[in-house]
Amino acid sequence: MANLHANLALLSVASVLATTSVQAQSMPPEGPVSVIFTATPIPAPKPMAIGGGREFAVMNQAMAASNEAGNPVLNNMGGRCQLSRLTDPSAKTAEIHGFCTYVDKDGDQLFEQCDWMPASPNNCNITGGTGKFEGLQAALVVTIDPLKSNFDGISQVIGHKKGTYKFVKTN
Repeated sequence: MANLHANLALLSVASVLATTSVQAQSMPPEGPVSVIFTATPIPAPKPMAIGGGREFAVMNQAMAASNEAGNPVLNNMGGRCQLSRLTDPSAKTAEIHGFCTYVDKDGDQLFEQCDWMPASPNNCNITGGTGKFEGLQAALVVTIDPLKSNFDGISQVIGHKKGTYKFVKTN
């Protein structure tokens, strides 16, 4: 009889723990995004002159992101960005456009579109995802700080993405 009571008690505790972990993994329908990320171009971009002193480059970047806001949006995710950059060294301006895809430990993906224009905030938008991120949208303002690298030919940046997310129906 004591064994039966002990087994029932253990089963009850296990049920509560399982329910708690499932609830902890669910995401509110909207909330803040506060992400620290790193970006490393792979390989280093090679600008091409396009006339008028301007240069064009295609960038492929390896990404890593961690969400400080405590939700799964861009939390502990690796990613890849493919971007185009148009620079005008004489005007000291750069325009960047492109897309990023991030993946979490479960294989669920986030899709992001970025458009950075001179004299404007650097904006990226999460435009959807797969699995738990299906229907996710977010508007993000991005700031970056170049890092000094001790690896020849490789540049790195660390940055922040701040904004809000929400889920929308995808029918």
